[in-house]
This record gives sequence, structure tokens and C-alpha cells, in this order.
Amino acid sequence: MENSPLPGTPTPLRTRTPRALRRERSPLAASPAERREPGEAREAPRRRRPPRAASRRPSLRWGFLPLLTVTLAPGCGPGAPDPTPPLPPLPQESKEGVEPVLDSIEVAGPDGPKPLVPAFASEIRHYAVRCAERETLSVAAVAAAGNDTEPATLTLNGDPLPDGGTEVSLRDDQDLAVEVRRGDLATTYAVHCVPLDFPEVTVTTRRPGPAEGLLLVDPSYDSAAGGRVSYLAVLDDHGVPRFHRRVPVRAFNFRRHAAHRLYSYANAIEDESCSIREVEVVLLDELLEVVDRVRAAGLCNTDLHDFLITPEGNFLFIAYIPAERDFSAVPDGKGEYSYSTAEPTHDSVIQEVSPEGEVVFRWNSGEGREGPPIELADCRMLSFPEQYARLNSFSLTTEGNLLASFRGCAQVLEIERPSGRVLRQVGGRAPAIPDGRVHHRFVGDPYPVGFCGQHTPIETGRSANGDLRLALFDNGVGCPGDEHRRRWHRNHPSRVVEYRLSGDEAIFLRHREIPFPVDIAGSVQALENGNWLISQGWTAPTPLLEGIRDRFERFGNTDGSRRPTSVVEMDPTGREVLAITMETPAGERALIYRAYREPGLTIPLNLP
Repeated sequence: MENSPLPGTPTPLRTRTPRALRRERSPLAASPAERREPGEAREAPRRRRPPRAASRRPSLRWGFLPLLTVTLAPGCGPGAPDPTPPLPPLPQESKEGVEPVLDSIEVAGPDGPKPLVPAFASEIRHYAVRCAERETLSVAAVAAAGNDTEPATLTLNGDPLPDGGTEVSLRDDQDLAVEVRRGDLATTYAVHCVPLDFPEVTVTTRRPGPAEGLLLVDPSYDSAAGGRVSYLAVLDDHGVPRFHRRVPVRAFNFRRHAAHRLYSYANAIEDESCSIREVEVVLLDELLEVVDRVRAAGLCNTDLHDFLITPEGNFLFIAYIPAERDFSAVPDGKGEYSYSTAEPTHDSVIQEVSPEGEVVFRWNSGEGREGPPIELADCRMLSFPEQYARLNSFSLTTEGNLLASFRGCAQVLEIERPSGRVLRQVGGRAPAIPDGRVHHRFVGDPYPVGFCGQHTPIETGRSANGDLRLALFDNGVGCPGDEHRRRWHRNHPSRVVEYRLSGDEAIFLRHREIPFPVDIAGSVQALENGNWLISQGWTAPTPLLEGIRDRFERFGNTDGSRRPTSVVEMDPTGREVLAITMETPAGERALIYRAYREPGLTIPLNLP
């Protein structure tokens, strides 16, 4: 039976549920006083034991790049509010005689001074320095003069910090906490060690207007020394990694599930019984400690593209399952009918599983009341016939339905839960056999074909009459009409685009074009202040680009004058308020699958 567990296949959270996990407390958990953010006043210095460290293998020593400038085309749309209320902002400016501050922090290693990133300023509380795997650092600090006669006292990780500084030994995953105190008031500055092989972070644009919160990213790259370097990281707007952890297998989709106080990411695992690859989703608690690993129930080929936890606490998985489908009426790339009536392929499956392992919802791209719910002729552009539908992302609407992106078919479906009925379709051709869905045609889009090769459809609003606002990352590859062209033919620039779905129309509202081609990945997140956070994916590997450099000449970056950024935040007017690039030691852009901004995060310091 398809939904019977396979031998050796775990079902999600067999021994613990999210509710139980929320009640657990890691033995490394800090008290409320110990978990205050740097910059908050506290009564007395505290220190906590560091969490268990992951192994790291540093490679090259290198620093941060100077600022770069990237210009993007205007266009934007308002976002839906995040349900998680932000914490009150930390004090950003010194109040002389009230809040004690520092005039300087200096850090040096065996080879001399280490530059702080960003450069020191008394109002900035977090900094990064490059550190070897294990290193002894010299640390010195000077307190700013106050308006009273009470002297300031300085501590480093809870111990007195002499006027001439002191030495401390630490690992490359640990932090330094310098506290300046006058009387009952204290301010803490944090210096975060960053491993030598961590991607180089460059803030190319920073203006007033970003949303509250920190950035979750999952950078990775192929090391010149061999092997894959992959990290989970939490960055602030200065590009400082407040948290980082190297993981042994490439991580995808590092994100937070705020309502359930969990984080998750996906990575591939070895399972010879699976025809494509098997993936597990790793769950972490609020202290970013691993608490469980979960997979789809009874299905092989759990997919890494997306994972959600519903408001009810259920898990939503994507899976690809082997199947045989009749593709005999579908022409191939030469216009010939070469496919069989039992063509080997993989269906795209959405599975919702309770914490106890019960399958409560299942939807299959190859099964419907009147036949497949997707027109197969729409699905020839990218992964046909092996993975014809190519489901790559989904989100929940305010009504609890699924917005699912079928990259290989250049369309988005709204799927009703729990019935599985397709309520609406955006992109592609109308189904040959009407099934009650609304098929929206593009109106007013400067690119009449609409979106294609897309990712991350999200609801950005809903009017009183039921019109839904839809935004997504449009890669602009694999578009309808391109079936007889090369696989990576580009129809139009990559962009983020927003539509209003009204009646049978998908009415173009606005878009933001990306000044370089994005073939793979890409995402958009609607933020609580109306901004959009855009992860700008990456370009297909070089072998796939040979012979099609015209794409770069039309839309791209052939002369290197515009270096691609990794993550961009823009306000509702289309103004870029933040842009960050992460690069490898070789100067190439690290791969970031998606990026998320999360308000209200508290990342405890990891002190030696």
C-alpha cells in the first residue's frame, strides 16, 4: 500500500509531538537573565555553558569585501502581516550618564589586530571577527566618559576586564561578551567568532526602512579543497552572523515556525530504496538544538523543496513517488509523439501528517476525479517526463488552503484542504475537462506569457469581495511556448511579480526585475511593514549555459559590472533598503536556497 510505512522508514515524531517539544527544556537553556540580548540592562553579569559544538574544518583565511553597489529595477507590492509580534527594539543610541557605552573594542590574534565588522560604533552592539578553529585572542575595551563621577567597570564573559586588556581562548563558534556598567545600569557588546570557511558577507545597501527581525539563510558552496561547505546562519542587518552552524550535508530551507517555537531545515540522506533521493527534515528548538528528524509517512523520495507546520501542528511534506502515466498524447521536444501509454515518471505528492504519524491529507498530481488535475501538455518545459509536475513550493492562505507552485508546468494551483479540490489555477491552459476550478488569464502583464519556472507563491492580501493578491518569484525560464527550444531558454528577466486574482483574470499589479538571470531557486517573503524580502537564487551551472550566452547579453551581467546580490529587501515604493551578498573564498556567490526575516528572535550568546 502506498501509504504503508516502508521498512526502516521513520514516521514523523514517533516519540515526541510539537506540543511535547515545547514543554521540554534543553539542559543548556539559559535563564531569562542569561538570555537577554546585548544592549539590555541587567542587574549582574551572568554566563552560561556553551551548547554542544558541531565539527568544523577551516580552510582559508579571508576578510570581508568592501561595499558594492547593485541597481535593481523598481516595482513592489505590500505584504501580509507576520503573526509574530516583534520584541521592543534595543536602545540604539548612547544616553550619556544614563546608559553606559564603550568608546572602543579591540581584538587581536597571533597574527595581529583583527578588524571588527562592522567598524566599531558605540550604538552598534554586535560585531564579527574571523577566528581559527581554536584560537587565543587579546581583547581590550575603553568605556566612554559619563556625566557623573561613578567609574565604569568592564567585564569580559563575566570576568573583570583589566585596563590593558586580557587574553581568552575560544573556538570559532563562540562569542565574546564585553559589558560596561555604571551602578545598576549595564550595556553588553557581543563579538561573534566566524569560521575561516564561512562565506564572506558584504552589505552592499543599507538604508532606513528594513523590517524588524533577523535573517535566516542557508549558504553553501563547493570547497576548493574538496567537499561541500554548508551552514545554517542567522544574520543581522550589518551582516553579522549572530548564529552559525556548519552541517555535514548541504542544508536547504532553514526557516522558523514561530507558532510552534521550532526551526527546520532539510538535507538529503542515504536510502537505496528511493528512486530519486531521500530527504529528512531536521527540527530544532528555540535554542537551535536538534530535537527530531522527520520524513513523509510511508512514502519514499521526501523532497527538500518545502516543509510547513500547519496551525493545527501537522506537518506538510512534498514527495515524489514513482508512477507510470499515459504520455502518448504529449509531443516531445521535436514535436513527435514518442512517449508511451505507460511512461515511467514521478508524481508530485503533498502529504499532511499528524504528529502521531497519521496521514490526514494527501494530494497527487497524477490523480483526480476526471483524470490528472494538471494538463500534461503544460508540463514539458523543464523536467518532463521524469518529474513532469515538479512541485517546488507551497504556502497556506488565510483560509487554510494551499498555494502550490508547479515549476515544470508554469502554473500555481490553489488546493482546498482537506477535500483536495483545485479551486483556482493561474498560468497554463484551462483543463480539457472542466472541474469547477477558476482559470485565471493574465491581464496587463508586460510579459504576456505570465510567470514561468516560478517559486514561492504567497498570498499578500485579500479584499472584502474575495479577490486574492498573489506574489511569487518568477524565474522566467521554461515558459509555455518554449517546448521546442533548449531547456534553459529564457523568455523574460527574472523578477518578483504580484497579481490580483479577480473573476477569471490575473491582473498585473507590479513587478521587480532582477538584473541577472536566476535559473534556480529564488523566493519572496511578505514582511509585516509591507516590504518584500527577496532571495535571488542562482544561475544554472556553467555546462548548462554553454551556447546560450545571449541570455546574459539581454538580461545579465556579462562584463561583471553588476555583481549579483544574494538577499534584497525593498520597501513598497520599490526602493532597496537592504542588500547582502555572501561569497565563497574564490569570490563566487555562495548558494542560498531561501532567506527569511523573522522578528522577535533571541539568540543566546555562546560563551567560552
